[in-house]
Amino acid sequence: MAGQILGDRYQVERELGKHAGRWTLLVHDLHAKERVVVKLLCSDEDLQSDALKLFDREVETLKSLSHPCIPKYLGYFQHWLPGGRALALVQTYVAGRSLSDCLSRGRRFNEAEAKQIAKSVLYILIYLQERNPSIVHRDIKPSNILLGDRKIHLVDFGSVKIILNRQDGISDFTIVNTHDFTPPEQYSGRAVTASDLYSLGLTIMTSVTGIQPSQLPRKGNRFDLESVVDLSPAFIDWLQWMTETTIEHRLQSAMMALQALDAAQVRSAIAS
Repeated sequence: MAGQILGDRYQVERELGKHAGRWTLLVHDLHAKERVVVKLLCSDEDLQSDALKLFDREVETLKSLSHPCIPKYLGYFQHWLPGGRALALVQTYVAGRSLSDCLSRGRRFNEAEAKQIAKSVLYILIYLQERNPSIVHRDIKPSNILLGDRKIHLVDFGSVKIILNRQDGISDFTIVNTHDFTPPEQYSGRAVTASDLYSLGLTIMTSVTGIQPSQLPRKGNRFDLESVVDLSPAFIDWLQWMTETTIEHRLQSAMMALQALDAAQVRSAIAS
């Protein structure tokens, strides 16, 4: 698609990603004279209603957000491709390298670096969780965390879930794409604020070990980090707390997770 003009103003430079009828493209805005990102969803007869609902939700969510570490909504239009109509979301371009790309190049992050990444993402999650209603990202993984020159960004809000004002804090059931970083409850369609913490915890584990979650050794229901990486006991405990299989045993909010990380104490010390 390189060189193609979309919406009479966006010239495609290259493809950033592709998945199941969705393209993420780096384009040049011929009007604003700057690079932006266009996310295309091919809207044909094979398109599942859930995919369209999630795309519309991403558009509406980005419209409502204003955070320096989240892509900004710039516009929305329709475009005709040879295969049919496509819906297009325009957002700001975040320059940087994804955490996934860094790991694939062999980089491993030390404890101090991993804590900084964790804190940066937690501040973004605090913003999302303190919205009314709260927002669950549902797709935190290394490829959706971008390391810029001065800031760490969280991108791809295509799986976001709005938590309505319910006492249990659980959203209604919609299953999205699952992967190594998906918390257990999302396989059955549940999403809570603690779900993003589980995914972030696994992401940080991968950043310090270079090992995908499915390959990490376990002791019972917990990941056995001590056998594969040299970290402080408090940080290992925090990562295990973030990734408890049972939601009730997990840290419940980004604010709680940040406070626990700053405390640098094991759970028993905090509880006492």
